[in-house]
Amino acid sequence: MHEASGVEPTPRTADEEPVWVSYFTVFDSAPGATLGRSRYCRRMDLRPQLGRIWDWLLHFGAYPEETLEQRAKRRLFLLVGWIASVLTIPSLLEALGSGFHWVAGIRAFTVVLFIPLLMALQWKPRRFSLWAQLLLGMLLLTSIPLAALLGGPVASAIDPIFGVAIVVLILILFGVRTAVWWFLAFVATVALALAVPNLVDPLYVVETPEAEIAFNIVLLGVVMLLAMIYFVRQRDRFQQESDDLLHNILPDEIAARLKADDTLIADEYESASVLFADMVGFTPMSAAMTPPQLIRLLNDVFATFDGFVEDLGLEKIKTVGDEYMVAAGVPQARPDHAHAIAELALRIRDHTETTQFDGHDITLRIGINSGPLVAGVVGTHKFSYDLWGDVVNVASRMESEGIPGSIQVTEMTYELIRDRFVCEPHGVISVKGKGNMNTYLLLAKRADPAVTL
Repeated sequence: MHEASGVEPTPRTADEEPVWVSYFTVFDSAPGATLGRSRYCRRMDLRPQLGRIWDWLLHFGAYPEETLEQRAKRRLFLLVGWIASVLTIPSLLEALGSGFHWVAGIRAFTVVLFIPLLMALQWKPRRFSLWAQLLLGMLLLTSIPLAALLGGPVASAIDPIFGVAIVVLILILFGVRTAVWWFLAFVATVALALAVPNLVDPLYVVETPEAEIAFNIVLLGVVMLLAMIYFVRQRDRFQQESDDLLHNILPDEIAARLKADDTLIADEYESASVLFADMVGFTPMSAAMTPPQLIRLLNDVFATFDGFVEDLGLEKIKTVGDEYMVAAGVPQARPDHAHAIAELALRIRDHTETTQFDGHDITLRIGINSGPLVAGVVGTHKFSYDLWGDVVNVASRMESEGIPGSIQVTEMTYELIRDRFVCEPHGVISVKGKGNMNTYLLLAKRADPAVTL
């Protein structure tokens, strides 16, 4: 009907289709291709449904207070349990087909045993350790009756070898001390499996089950692989968390050197710039605030400043109370350090003038100085990347002796930025150990950088 009317069929939207259907268009680039050559085709997309089923299989025993580590261990245990149960079914069917009904019964017991474990986990999820070890203990003991029925561990397709996987799983789930006891239990189980054929006659006489031995070795390899994947992923996750924490405390270059066992980190820079910013009237304002309000205010202010610092490629050194310290030209030297720090000063000044933080108006005093300094890491347990030198002390004095809402810079900084920024003389101040110093107020960026005063 559509072809007769000349109207192309309109494909249904994804909302009109069953969940398992998705569309893709097959395009024919040949000239004169018709709708019959460029058409909508259906294909199965089961990934969302498989994901939901997978999550359902691994959700048993979950509870709200469960930590990420506990959740990962529980899900690993359930994953191994489901896979082992499914892969045991072929051995069960083979035993039934061979008429080994007692062997089939033990195989069925190991599969069915997983069901009450799931029920127990749902009933008492915080007793995961108890339920898991009860299940693994019963599985470990099944190798003894199998050896008795078939005439030894080799005739039972080296079934006791699964005790190795159980010990490894215990090691991952419950730690070294518990795993040592389980290893001793595994050794005892192997000894009993070797001894039992000398005590009782086997019920079934079988040839060496080479195929089943190979299958069990592969199954053991699957379990061990899953355990190692978990171990590697956990190790990588913890390493990444440790690295992220270290990089949040120290500059990336310094963190890399520290990880490389560079025990003494002390670098001298011929020219860098330092900025101090302090909130005017912060002490009386904070006295009227609750602790959560105070921390929320500081976090809002400093988080905004952090964004400016990152955008300009500068290095935040530290915050002390309501004081914010930033450096440019460290740990990586850059020729435009003074311009970059001046740009930051203007951004934070202008932003605080036009923005309220948690309902409060913030006014800053900002001081900047430039020159040679030393940077390094101090401490052995709580690392701190810090700066030393007259440049730092004078920058701090520029801030403390500055005007609220203004940016005071030294003559050294002024000479470095005067080509791109508008400054005006502010007079002379006395700096302890340095004497009288000419200072300037940074006002704005120049509209025409070629014009200097």
